[in-house]
Amino acid sequence: MANLHQRLKKLEGVLLDPVGLVPHSQRWLEYWDRQFFLYMSGQDLNAIQQASVDEFRAVWQYAETPESLAGRYLDSQRDDHSL
Repeated sequence: MANLHQRLKKLEGVLLDPVGLVPHSQRWLEYWDRQFFLYMSGQDLNAIQQASVDEFRAVWQYAETPESLAGRYLDSQRDDHSL
């Protein structure tokens, strides 16, 4: 049983990203969207410290949806600068 537990732990390490989420899952996307929002809004300048290009690309695409915090923030900044 201990061997099975070790093998599962090793598999989890391969399947999870550095923050413990399954890459490209909805939860992962929402987490990184929030992290990028916190960074862009100046609330946490270290929020994307562990982000890779993969996270950036995923959030950039997700920003096109109304659910994205980062996307809404970007839209609000565009609106403020277009006046």
